[in-house]
Amino acid sequence: MPPSPCHAGVRRATMNRAHRILAEWDHRTAATDARTPGEARRDDELHELNPELRNLKREQTRLLGRLDASATVIAALHHDNEALHRQLDTQTGAVIAIGLPRSE
Repeated sequence: MPPSPCHAGVRRATMNRAHRILAEWDHRTAATDARTPGEARRDDELHELNPELRNLKREQTRLLGRLDASATVIAALHHDNEALHRQLDTQTGAVIAIGLPRSE
């Protein structure tokens, strides 16, 4: 079966013209402020909010770093606490409470 002279019902010449038409459209719309008043307000608001968003992301990154560091310290302290409890369980000496006066 020979190839069709058109693709999806659109002739080759129309497809070739579409590129030029779209390029001209892009050029003309870029030259004017083709935004509606609502779009302009939205864009202005986004422009104002972007620095705040960057600051919040920076703060989030800093806090996540502190959270990771805290979790690491807590895990190390837990490990040390467990080791001290095991050591205490195996010792057969007297345990002296810290902070209480000793009787002589």
